[in-house]
Amino acid sequence: MCALAMTAFLMGACIEENEAPTPIFPTEVATHTVAAGEEVTIAFTANTDWQLSSDAMWCKVDGLFLDTNGKAGEQQVTFHVNADGQSVDDSKANISLRMGEESRVIATIVRTGITNAIVLGNDSVNYTHNQTVTIGAEGTLTLVIKETTFDKNNLYISQSAEWLDIQRDEMVITLNVKPEYLKYSQSNATDSICFSDRETPMMRLHVAYTGMDARTIALEPATQWGLKVAADGQTYKNSLYEMTQEVYDAPIEVTVTALNDAYTLYYANYDKSNGCVLADTAGLWVSIADDMQGGITLNFEENAGGERTGYLFVLPNVLCDEVAQGEGVAAFLFEDMDGIPELKAACEQYLIAEFTQESALAGSFHLIDGPTFEYMEVALETDEMYVAFAESNGVSANNVFKAELEFAHPYIFNPMLPLELWDPSIANGTISVINITTGEYAVEGKDYFIEPTMMEAEGDDYMLLQFRSYIESDYIVFFVDAQKVHHKALVVTTKY
Repeated sequence: MCALAMTAFLMGACIEENEAPTPIFPTEVATHTVAAGEEVTIAFTANTDWQLSSDAMWCKVDGLFLDTNGKAGEQQVTFHVNADGQSVDDSKANISLRMGEESRVIATIVRTGITNAIVLGNDSVNYTHNQTVTIGAEGTLTLVIKETTFDKNNLYISQSAEWLDIQRDEMVITLNVKPEYLKYSQSNATDSICFSDRETPMMRLHVAYTGMDARTIALEPATQWGLKVAADGQTYKNSLYEMTQEVYDAPIEVTVTALNDAYTLYYANYDKSNGCVLADTAGLWVSIADDMQGGITLNFEENAGGERTGYLFVLPNVLCDEVAQGEGVAAFLFEDMDGIPELKAACEQYLIAEFTQESALAGSFHLIDGPTFEYMEVALETDEMYVAFAESNGVSANNVFKAELEFAHPYIFNPMLPLELWDPSIANGTISVINITTGEYAVEGKDYFIEPTMMEAEGDDYMLLQFRSYIESDYIVFFVDAQKVHHKALVVTTKY
């Protein structure tokens, strides 16, 4: 028994002597920040055989191996940090110590990123890596590449901001907020621009946009003046360009851009007697649809009466609030011109469109004010005596018109008769004027009702006739073709 006990004791002692000690690791992870080309020495104490390794190819022992090993005791291992794969961002290498079956990170080496690879800025500021570039309310910003440490031909620009358009011309870079994003501020931290030397990032800038000026309105297309809407409301054209105008199908569509879609529409009727007068859009001849996101659509009812004119305005809400507490919208938009409210020049920027709908008779007769070249309202004559007189001269009732004209004031008549029916030559006697009071014909050279004739082509089918009245009483103008057929008549009452 004694022999057996001694044998067991000796065996236990052998097993205990052969067991490896429990590894003891450093209690804290050391951090070392260095630049490429520098060295870092890692110090630690191992209580058993050890192996040290780096998980980054740019951080090596002796510049050759990723790991090294040794016996128990106090240790110092030097790692060499090179520039392989270096970019504008900091890089991190974890240094792991293995003893026995256990492995732990005992140090972290941070290699700083490339600095001053690009000097980028403008007259007021230079930007460095990871700074934020803020684009102001104008929606555009120009940057200049002032210096680089690499060939500019190798410069690549990428972005993560989908709202941004980047244009480059040699060393000048222009940042433009895309039109569809202009009305919204952008401040996402992930929105950035990256400048790379081929595939190596050299600089990153974060980008933000303050949003457009809350007091500004943008229109697409721009403010439209002089739109002429057909009497049936189905088509329109730009009457400012008489010789080249195109006819478009209604509706008129406009896109309004305002900060956060905060805008308000205002409609005004216009006539020469009352000027511009704000009106509720409900029940009017123009129908205004607003999708509340800047999409504006204008439709028009059929016109059974005389010519009519309207204006559509848009104000940013911040401005609406100001004028509502002050002078009011009407006073803000219009100024008093001899008792008639007229649009202020400073407020034209808030005008979406000016549109005039032709009267139901507009396709039958045009009367134009000579000095201003504005179309004047022409209506059918309703006085039975005048209508009967015209009919006795072969003109049907629906071709007898009336107008009040100033004495000795120039006008332009366009009877809207095809040229094959009406030769607009005065020498051929194709216009006749009868004094209503006396019933006599007015003769050129005696009553001076006509200036030297000036005719201009309006399209291919019609002619314009310049006319100045020196007759002091009311009269009828007949438009007669070369065969002396009376086609239309204009009853004129004279005002002074």
